[in-house]
Amino acid sequence: MRRLLLLWCFCLPLAQAQTDLLAGWDGADSQNTQVVDHAHWQIFLDTFLDTDDFGQTYFDYARVSRDQIAQLGAYLTELQAIDPLKLNQPEQMAYWINLYNALTVSVILGDYPVKSIRNIGGPLGGLIPTGPWTNKLIRINGQMLSLDNIEHGIFRPKFNDHRVHFAFNCAAKGCPNLADQAFTGVNLETLLSTAQLAFINHQRGVRVQDGTLIVSKIFDWYREDFVSEEEHLALFLAQFAEPKLRAQLKGYQGRIRYEYDWSLNEAGHSL
Repeated sequence: MRRLLLLWCFCLPLAQAQTDLLAGWDGADSQNTQVVDHAHWQIFLDTFLDTDDFGQTYFDYARVSRDQIAQLGAYLTELQAIDPLKLNQPEQMAYWINLYNALTVSVILGDYPVKSIRNIGGPLGGLIPTGPWTNKLIRINGQMLSLDNIEHGIFRPKFNDHRVHFAFNCAAKGCPNLADQAFTGVNLETLLSTAQLAFINHQRGVRVQDGTLIVSKIFDWYREDFVSEEEHLALFLAQFAEPKLRAQLKGYQGRIRYEYDWSLNEAGHSL
């Protein structure tokens, strides 16, 4: 039992540290003009995603019917039929973000009601809840992929864009928003930049409280994607902060405290 508990404690940090591109997932077709249809995902977002007065989004899992779960499954099946390597880079990036987010919602719905995504069983037969991130969930180009594979084995090493941390949603209140628009090759840049600004300027992302800088654990887990050293983090964040927060961040040299709320991003609840 002690060995299993140690595995539970270390499995998530080890997954987050992986940054090597999985074999066979390099490449894109810059000449391809194919546009992936994410209309079904957009309908799902329009129907079940709520936004509070502070701009944070919550998903209404309780209202999703069996038929609607089947519709989400049909959308994921459509994505499985596409070879993402044949897409141009913006379409490919949008493909992976939407796939990741739709898969995460599907996982939650499969175990709902659940208080946190971390309470969902992992690969050890569900005996110890480790979260679903290493479970093989979907077959793309003949290869079974997990959420970790998509994020850390494909997207991060392949596209090297730190803004993805504000686009991938893990169904937790502490996570950046599940975007209310499906990503496309056309809106990709706008949505990534908007997501970055929204999270950094929200209290769960970055705030100074009683003279201490408190930031999301995301900036600790993936620090190398943002800055080389922690001492540079405040100045990095200041680039995207609104005036009051920017003034607090510039020149900040105190300690940094990290926090994260893993409770479910369920509609009807707020921070």
